[in-house]
Amino acid sequence: MISQRQKDILWAVIEEHTRLAEPVSSKSLSQKRGFDIGAPMIRKEMNQLEKEGYLASPHTSAGRIPTDKAYRLYIQENMVVKSTPNTALTGLTQKETEKVKESLKKNWPDEQSLLKEISKLTSELSKELSVAGTVDGGNTYSFGFSNLFDEPEFKSFENMNQLMSFMDNMDKCFESLWDKFLNEDLQVFIGSENPIKEINEFTLITGKYQLPEGEEGFVSIIGPKRMNYKRNVALVEYISELLNQKH
Repeated sequence: MISQRQKDILWAVIEEHTRLAEPVSSKSLSQKRGFDIGAPMIRKEMNQLEKEGYLASPHTSAGRIPTDKAYRLYIQENMVVKSTPNTALTGLTQKETEKVKESLKKNWPDEQSLLKEISKLTSELSKELSVAGTVDGGNTYSFGFSNLFDEPEFKSFENMNQLMSFMDNMDKCFESLWDKFLNEDLQVFIGSENPIKEINEFTLITGKYQLPEGEEGFVSIIGPKRMNYKRNVALVEYISELLNQKH
């Protein structure tokens, strides 16, 4: 169990790392985040968080980065998923919600066109890789692979190779995903939790909905572990909500 002060420091590390994609130091937190304790005490608390498995120290830097365990705690304590109607809206701007609503409320000519639009729209708003398809493993469409090339995480040859392998086998990867691992309408898998081994260094957010023809569809966002969870979960949830309202 960690203290509330340690949680506040951990949330600050996560938010700074999300923004800057760099390890976060106690000095930078004391200067930027307005804590009522100095850098030495912040450093002491960060040392404890590292011992508890919430922070890690890259050997090339004095700062620290969040672990999978840290991101999981952050989601559990800071986000409400599928609790009340329209909770999704809290992570999106009004302009973005209008864009999603306008696009998905159109009368699309066929299922394939709608799935392509879902993938494209999700990628444009999340700035990550998006995959949309049918739960039974039929049609699968992806968009936004190029978005990931600008992320620092993908300068690693190993990470890029992993992602390329996933793209080559995407249909197969998603074919039995819902049957084997996904038992809720919306789920978040962080790093090592990811059931798709080709992308277990990344985060997978996925949700399902009812397509106009009655089939179950899904939309997924794939990106670095330091992604904006509040925004991306809200986006997947809102898309699913809108499509389900059509029935």
